[in-house]
Amino acid sequence: MILTSIVTITCIAPGAPFMPTDTIYTASDLKDRRTEILETASHGRAVVRAVDGTALVMTTLGAVELSEKVAHWALVLHAVRRGEIPAELSWLRHLDSEDRSEFVEEAVTTLVDCAAGVPLSAFDDVVAAWRVTALALADDTRRSVLLGGLSEADFEVVDRPGGSV
Repeated sequence: MILTSIVTITCIAPGAPFMPTDTIYTASDLKDRRTEILETASHGRAVVRAVDGTALVMTTLGAVELSEKVAHWALVLHAVRRGEIPAELSWLRHLDSEDRSEFVEEAVTTLVDCAAGVPLSAFDDVVAAWRVTALALADDTRRSVLLGGLSEADFEVVDRPGGSV
């Protein structure tokens, strides 16, 4: 489900790196129409058919990096959803299953947004914020403060500095 959603969004989002192309260039076009091919590639992708019939794709580095990151994290998040904790997310072990599920949902939503054009830094920010939370919960004292309830005994009246109450 995660993979299908993200791959679909990546492929059909405006400006996505793998939009369908009307023109398939030939190897000889690289010499004669190089400016047109580069322009096409800079706005999405340009498909060049090699002499042996292999289809080659030219696109921007940013489009390739986006596709690689979306694909990588889709697989990682799918593993987390199945109950696994990948090494790069080892800090997830400090979260309970409900919080892990919430992390996956927020991460998937942000990843889909990134596939549709939101800067990838938004996804990195989500992962970083959850990591900070998980590491705070790793410490027993912090966990009890963050998740524990408060009672009347937790408070006491103190004198105002320099004088009266």
